Amino acid sequence: MKGFDLTTPGWTPEALKEETLRVFDVCEGCRRCFNLCPSFETLLNRTDDQDGDVTKLAQRDFADVVNQCFYCKMCWNNCPYTPPHQYEIDFPRLMAAWKTLPEIRKDQGLLTRFRDLVLVETDLIGKLGTRFPGLSNWAMRSGPIRAVLHRLFGIHQDRNLLPFQSPRFDTWFKHTQTANSSPPQTNGKVALFGTCIVNYQTRDIGEATAKVLKKNGVEVVYPEQQCCGMPYIDTGDIAALTKKAEANIAAFLPWIDKGYSIVAPVPTCSLMLKREYPYLLKSDAARTIAEHTYDICEYLMLLHRDGRLSTDFREKPGTIAYQIPCHLRDQNIGFKSRDLMKLTGARVSVIERCSGHDGSWGVKSEYFDMSMNMASRLGTELQEVEPDLIASDCPLSALQITQETGKPVVHPIQVIEKAYEL
Repeated sequence: MKGFDLTTPGWTPEALKEETLRVFDVCEGCRRCFNLCPSFETLLNRTDDQDGDVTKLAQRDFADVVNQCFYCKMCWNNCPYTPPHQYEIDFPRLMAAWKTLPEIRKDQGLLTRFRDLVLVETDLIGKLGTRFPGLSNWAMRSGPIRAVLHRLFGIHQDRNLLPFQSPRFDTWFKHTQTANSSPPQTNGKVALFGTCIVNYQTRDIGEATAKVLKKNGVEVVYPEQQCCGMPYIDTGDIAALTKKAEANIAAFLPWIDKGYSIVAPVPTCSLMLKREYPYLLKSDAARTIAEHTYDICEYLMLLHRDGRLSTDFREKPGTIAYQIPCHLRDQNIGFKSRDLMKLTGARVSVIERCSGHDGSWGVKSEYFDMSMNMASRLGTELQEVEPDLIASDCPLSALQITQETGKPVVHPIQVIEKAYEL
């Protein structure tokens, strides 16, 4: 069974293990990804213990390799054997397939399994957290409460968490649109896909996106939307992920028919729409969504290419250390955020290293130390630049960098917002 497809009906655990042994054997011989993430470190160390014989790996070895994968997809970008190569290796989706098996979590306690199921419900958490944001944020900062969450549920007490914001972005956007009496924009039409993290916790990124688009004469709408579904890959809940994908496709497809492009300021979300939805659903609708989806900086650089981007930048940001997130690198669009920030006169140094946070993986007590070890290496590279400013497109990478370095991190669209003096 070569080139395992997570969406193929009727596959068995036995076939999955056979395919995994084939892939592990190739990885053991290649070792190109030895320093990318904990999964490969564990895999190679365990195979070394067995003199390179992957067939001697125990079930615990499989579980550890799978659970230490947080779907950053950096191995996909580095692997010389991805399709159309005859080996057809797709390591991240292979790990995702393992997570659909109940056996992979059989050693977990009931409360740990409950934690994993709760953490992926980002829309529900966001709605509850923003209803009483003061209380929610106080609870997240409370030492005694965090100690209880650490002990009972395995949510690490030292992990910084994104605060909830009020009003939510959708409320802010609706109020702004209602109060805005300016003439219609004619330089493009955008349906903004902010989803959970912008809507509930990083409204400032959504505001900057809307303001910069408006500055450039682009009409912006904010359709009803749900979480992109990426968190469900962590728990192997493909059914829930499929429902999220179908709901978002149904919400945005009519806007595409009206001539709108989909723009997302969070790389994970744009990646899901571009890559994972077509893979998961294999439908014309999913492919249409993918073809019309852009990262925000990618979209603005398209305007620049066509001579339609305002370069009325009034403030130079200085030297920027820019961490390009894994999920943006996986889109293979180049360094659009870097190029956009350079238009302001900034000097931009690109750091291509994973922050090690992931959506929920780095929150869990059993992976926190691994997560921060990855952040330490990233922090060292960022500090070597001696920047005036640190930037990242991913809000969770920004959170991780701040926890490691103690320095604030901004989204590239906020760099542009400030350079325009909006």
